[in-house]
Amino acid sequence: MTVFVTQPAQHDHTAPYTAHLGAEVGQSVRVRLRTTLPVTRVRFKLVRGGEVETHPTREVKGGEIVGAGEGRWFEYSLPLDAAVVRYAWQLELAGDHLNLTMSGLHRTVRGFRDWFQYLAGYRAPQWAWGSVFYQIFPDRFRNGDEASDVQTGEYSYGGRPVQHVPWLTPPDRAGDIHAHYGGDLPGITEKLPYLKELGVNALWLTPIFTSPSNHRYDISDYRAIDPHLGGQAAFDALMRACKASGVRVVLDGVFNHVGNENAIFRAALEDETAPQRPMFTWRQGLSAQPNSLPYHAFMDVPTLPKLDYASEAAQSEFLAGESSVVDYWLRQGIGGWRLDVAHMMGSGGSDEGNLELHRQLKATARAVNPEAYVFGERFFDAERAMAGDGEDGAMNYHGFGLPTMQWLSGQSESFVPSRLDGVELTGLLWDAYHALPPQVALNMFNLLDSHDIPRALYRLDGDKTKLRAALTLLLGYPGVPCLYYGTEIGLSQPERGAMPFCRAPMPWPDEGGAASGWDSQLFADVQRLIRLRRDTPALQRGSMRFLLATPDAVGFVRELEGVQVAVLASRRSDGQAVTVALPAGTWRDALSGEAVRGVEVALSLDGGRVLVREG
Repeated sequence: MTVFVTQPAQHDHTAPYTAHLGAEVGQSVRVRLRTTLPVTRVRFKLVRGGEVETHPTREVKGGEIVGAGEGRWFEYSLPLDAAVVRYAWQLELAGDHLNLTMSGLHRTVRGFRDWFQYLAGYRAPQWAWGSVFYQIFPDRFRNGDEASDVQTGEYSYGGRPVQHVPWLTPPDRAGDIHAHYGGDLPGITEKLPYLKELGVNALWLTPIFTSPSNHRYDISDYRAIDPHLGGQAAFDALMRACKASGVRVVLDGVFNHVGNENAIFRAALEDETAPQRPMFTWRQGLSAQPNSLPYHAFMDVPTLPKLDYASEAAQSEFLAGESSVVDYWLRQGIGGWRLDVAHMMGSGGSDEGNLELHRQLKATARAVNPEAYVFGERFFDAERAMAGDGEDGAMNYHGFGLPTMQWLSGQSESFVPSRLDGVELTGLLWDAYHALPPQVALNMFNLLDSHDIPRALYRLDGDKTKLRAALTLLLGYPGVPCLYYGTEIGLSQPERGAMPFCRAPMPWPDEGGAASGWDSQLFADVQRLIRLRRDTPALQRGSMRFLLATPDAVGFVRELEGVQVAVLASRRSDGQAVTVALPAGTWRDALSGEAVRGVEVALSLDGGRVLVREG
């Protein structure tokens, strides 16, 4: 059930409802409920020791509470006896009662998945909440040092020579992993002023370690920056420049598999008695299957042999402790790790022990940097992994990006037609959001497109009004927003599909980029949305409830300490007005300055709107 702002009872993670987040196990924290219902009594339900306890609450006067708003207030001192404490409110009325959970008001008792959660002792990397990320695929962003470029025929990979291609060459299947464009770390450093002008303050770089391919997810040496990207000196220069500019850098951790040219794998493959052998999983009884790999690999791709984390050597090499790769680069100043195919890491060629591995990785990261931000690529439902003790969050494909783009485009990411409407969309978004602890929901990494899925503008058939609507939702939604390089100027892709077409080079004017490939007005609009996100605490840390759900329009309200921000969008591009039932008061468009009176108002939502309640 989607929860709307019209619900007559409210509790969430923000002040004044929750005194503070992250209190330690053994402590207590004050929680409050506000309701406009004619309640006779409010009781508090608490899961403790596996049992549901029911306790009385204390009514408090709204005048004692900053930003109290309309209604009666009830509070309870929540004891934190475990790392995750689940609770609900029972509202009693004449001849009836209702239960308030994250799924709304119900007469029945909902399952524990729907109850409110308090995550005790968890310290979120709150710098990420105030960040707007920018994803860079280094080979395609900017060539800052042509002397380091891969040259055609310089070496062979997978039986084919690599190629150096001119900068604006459209990606195609023939080039795929072999076509190198020359983008590098000096290019990123050179364009930091551009990124600062846009307003982003954090970067996610796809792999930058030594590798034979252009995507570098087949890493040969995890402790060396690829010389074709500029090597260690270029990395050091980038980190110095980012620190001076207030920009954090998160690197891509490919810890499910290595490249088949990696020295650890070569030693394991060539000698069955090698100490590296247990770090990989070897298939047995393949004499009748001559074309099968003798080892497990990511998606059975021969160049991507899968690590076996039943091996303590694999754990210590990559994830755990001061000798690990995780530790090594955090000590060089990175802000965290994005974990490639995080859901697949495990033992015995499977995902067995996956969550425990992520707990080890997180412990290593936090020991070096208590504010390290660790998020995983979990393409599907990530809920089971999001308890805070492992990854801080996940790439929110399931809970935001894919359904939002499916609604706007009328097709899935694989171009299957869809009639998903805004009512079903809001139901899915709320379902994914409400089941997470509040800090984890704010940690989720939101995106519209990436190096793995089709470009947003291409999926929207080039409709930039719809793209603006998508970006409005992205910059307003709970979680950490991330732009894929070039989206801000209207970069698309040459043909239908995902990889490699979504990896087109950035069309810099001094590299021959045409004016038609560089939309300065779109850049300015994205710049304003980013500034609004970074200047508005309610968009960074606020609660969310939905405001609007029709087939063609959706909207939600973010709220923090009495400040309400409405984020609205339509999938239409024809200027048709949508009737929106805003809470009473005066609202002002945060981008245009237009004033709007609350209650029911007809608004054009083309391209999205952000309204801030003034009173």
